Amino acid sequence: MTSVQASAPQPVLLAPAQHAPVIVAQKSGKMAPVLQALEAAVKLDGFGRASEVMKDPLIDGLEAYAVVLECISGKLGASFVSNSKKLRSSKASPSEKSYRPWLLSELHVHKANGYKGYVDDSAWMGNLWIGWTLEFFVEMFALLKDGSETKPSVDAAYSKTLYNHHGFVQRTAFQAAVKNLPTQRGIIQKLSGDASESDVLRELDMFVKFGRPLAKFCIDVNQELDNRMKEEQKVYSGRR
Repeated sequence: MTSVQASAPQPVLLAPAQHAPVIVAQKSGKMAPVLQALEAAVKLDGFGRASEVMKDPLIDGLEAYAVVLECISGKLGASFVSNSKKLRSSKASPSEKSYRPWLLSELHVHKANGYKGYVDDSAWMGNLWIGWTLEFFVEMFALLKDGSETKPSVDAAYSKTLYNHHGFVQRTAFQAAVKNLPTQRGIIQKLSGDASESDVLRELDMFVKFGRPLAKFCIDVNQELDNRMKEEQKVYSGRR
């Protein structure tokens, strides 16, 4: 009789522990209030262009951005503070919520200058300098985001933006304002708050995404305002 040997017990193979994927929460840096306002203000089309800008969140975003710049260097936010005040104090129609038609409704204010130039304390003047200044900061932060050091980032951005609109006195004042800016890493640290460096870089990327088309929108609208001013000046001169 053939004996039947009992099978040896087989080892129990335990499946490796199934761990849920670790999701690292993104923390907000100091640019977060700016981004929230810009996302509410700027409507982008399929090509990344600003198809419409809403007035109130835009002004909120500019004021929040001035705070961010003052965090980096106390002198940098002054332009946005003064020009956002020109928007808030404008005599343009308060019922207009969209930025472009709201600006257009301020045409009558410039009769004080005979329609020969913008009244200094006006939304038109504020928009002009907001567009030019924002253009500079967008290009500067785009370079910083990509790892460029502060001084070459400032010099490269300034040479193709604000430099072309500044006179000698303004250029001198600008150089004094940026002279003591921190290094690229120092700026990232000042913008971090509780966020990591990668979170700050993500916020800067979003700032460039919305800020670049916004700056172009402001500059393009300024050209439209200037054309309307010239047309009105011809009519006004003909009445006299």
